[in-house]
Amino acid sequence: MTEGDLRYIVAGLTICFILWIAGFAVYSSVRNKVKAVAVSPRQATPWQRLLLTVAVVFDGYLIARAWVPALDQWVLAQSSPAPYLAVGLMAVGGGLMILTHLHMGASWRIGVPKEGGDIASLITTGPHRFSRNPIYLGILIMIAGGALAAPGPLSVGALVITFVGLQSIIAEEEAYLVGQFGSEYAAYRKRVRRWL
Repeated sequence: MTEGDLRYIVAGLTICFILWIAGFAVYSSVRNKVKAVAVSPRQATPWQRLLLTVAVVFDGYLIARAWVPALDQWVLAQSSPAPYLAVGLMAVGGGLMILTHLHMGASWRIGVPKEGGDIASLITTGPHRFSRNPIYLGILIMIAGGALAAPGPLSVGALVITFVGLQSIIAEEEAYLVGQFGSEYAAYRKRVRRWL
């Protein structure tokens, strides 16, 4: 695979995953009659804002570098040492995210509902049998693939900031789930690890 091919494949995968998330949020809101985006921009935590900024910058870079290869020089990115592995990681991470979205159905949300929410049941089957946070795990795997496709300070920084930020968001979500599901969530938490 040439470096040019890798750029276009990574850009295409990034666009597909962005469109999936946006489309699934709209679909879930309309089809399931739920508020899929549970947190408004004014209610967002500093970590949520930082992660959104990192996502916009890193995803924008992964897309734009296909048409503007000079971006790699500007952000000190190197050629990929393992282009097939990079694409494979992005595909596996994105696939895990999509599979989990579909499995969660009407229970999926972006953010923690501030007024108790309307999630009626705790999801512990499907990908949640192996990870309490399979969507976040998928996102980290996708970012690792992007970082391997264009290794450099920007991609490594995106991976590290996302991991640290997700830890904070997961802690907020876990507090919410304890409040919603009590001992049921406590038992699930003992059975299944946070990541894998």
